[in-house]
Amino acid sequence: MKKVLPLAALAVLAVLQTVVYWNVHLFYRARDGAADPAAKAKILTVAASVYPWNDQVWFELGKARFDHGAEALGDARVRDAAFGESVRYFLKALALNPGSASAHFQFAQSLQYMSYLSLSAPVPYFDEFKKAASLTGHNSQVYLEVGKVLLARWESLRPEEKDFTLDILRKMLAGKDPEKLRELLEIWYLHGQDGMVVEKIMPEDAGCLRAYAAFLGEKSLSLEAREKALTKAESLDFRQARAEFDQGQRNFDYGQIEEAADRGRAGLRLLESISFYQTLGRETLIDAGEFAELRKKTYLLAAKCQIEKTRSLSDPDHYLETYLALEDEPLAVGELEKFLVERGLIESEESSASRPRDLRTLAFELTLDFKQNRYRDITAAGESLEKSAVVIPEAARAHYARILRLVGDSYMKTDYIYEAQSFFLKSLAAGPEDLEGLISLEKCYDRLNDDPNVAAVRRRINALLTPAELDLGRRPLRKGAPVRIGLVCDGTPLALTVAFEGLRPGSRPLLVVLLNGRVVREGYGEDGRFSFPLTPAAGNNTLILETVNEPLTLLNISR
Repeated sequence: MKKVLPLAALAVLAVLQTVVYWNVHLFYRARDGAADPAAKAKILTVAASVYPWNDQVWFELGKARFDHGAEALGDARVRDAAFGESVRYFLKALALNPGSASAHFQFAQSLQYMSYLSLSAPVPYFDEFKKAASLTGHNSQVYLEVGKVLLARWESLRPEEKDFTLDILRKMLAGKDPEKLRELLEIWYLHGQDGMVVEKIMPEDAGCLRAYAAFLGEKSLSLEAREKALTKAESLDFRQARAEFDQGQRNFDYGQIEEAADRGRAGLRLLESISFYQTLGRETLIDAGEFAELRKKTYLLAAKCQIEKTRSLSDPDHYLETYLALEDEPLAVGELEKFLVERGLIESEESSASRPRDLRTLAFELTLDFKQNRYRDITAAGESLEKSAVVIPEAARAHYARILRLVGDSYMKTDYIYEAQSFFLKSLAAGPEDLEGLISLEKCYDRLNDDPNVAAVRRRINALLTPAELDLGRRPLRKGAPVRIGLVCDGTPLALTVAFEGLRPGSRPLLVVLLNGRVVREGYGEDGRFSFPLTPAAGNNTLILETVNEPLTLLNISR
């Protein structure tokens, strides 16, 4: 008897192993091999009869019967029976494994369909969606699917259900994933477009805000909401740019030049991406003065890092040049001058009598002097240069012309108009026709009340300006591929009109116009024309045209 019991136990174990193996085998065969829901259900029914304690088999059976019901929506008898069976199978699966988030989710799907069809259901579908969400992590696919399903039912949800749904959607977007946001926006677009939903779930992230703005533009929805989102995104970029500068400045102070340079470049990328969308709306989230100050300081930081690494005035990234173009405070320029003197790159003011023969360095030093109102020092340097026998190589002619113009500007500042006229003429003779020099010369003749020469210089200026109508040669303008157009202007305000053709009948493109990196106008192009005012800078300007939703063909720009 003692020997029979172990043998019987082994036999039972062997049978159990065989049953379990056969159950698992049929499960995978049905799940991975049977495409037809009815065939899948048939195999799984055999598996469940062999071994009824595998919750995955009941789960797959529930899914198979749900799919069968969804395919037979037009046949009430088959449909209702399939959904009823799916509910029973999901209940069996949950009885064996009540902690399965996937089972609760699929069960909720069946219950939801039964609710649509006014069929009797054992529990409310929302309760099962809530259980599915509570049993899985925020980054799981089940959590995402729960949020999407509930968002699609937004209008029919009760207030407490809406609160729960908003909580799910907020947690889903906590990772600040623009692609996940895009999925939700597609559902939001098809089911109500309640702007409050987006406002309450949107993370404080510039990338997500821009994705939302792009979506609004592509779907031709609210321009006000789009511009508000872009304004908020730019304010976040500005905040981040300030943090990058602060950390970069600390790195620089501690001698960590590479780290400071990286922070400076990151800050500049953020600042130069800001188009000031707030000018199109009613919110002012970025103070213009604070922006200008931070931009100057960040360019200065980048320039100092470049100087520390190269120990030269070479400026391949134009950090130093841009900073000096922006900076008008003599004290700040004086601090830069002191920094350069300490590194032996320029002479101190006290030793400026022996000006460098290198015209590039001389032009740079005179620029520093001009920014610090040392006009008499500049005119003295100009007179000294004129008296010396200097051969100007071709490569240095631009620097020489720049020096002569600085001398002319300095004479203008000290009201020596005839001397200023002389140096402006010499500056223009030193190189090709130059708009900046011509405008300075026109002002000089105007001060002298020399109307004939004013008119003559104005004709030379007009010859350099972009013509009143510019043929764009049927250039294509596509989403994500803005067109850049150079404009040479004298600084007076303009009203421009872009003519275009749509690539499909009835197209209504949403166009964005930027001038020198700042947004000027955003709106829909009507009847193949889009007009906008702008105030360009004197000299070279960059006009950027973008289309948000419709490709088109550019014909011309006229004023």
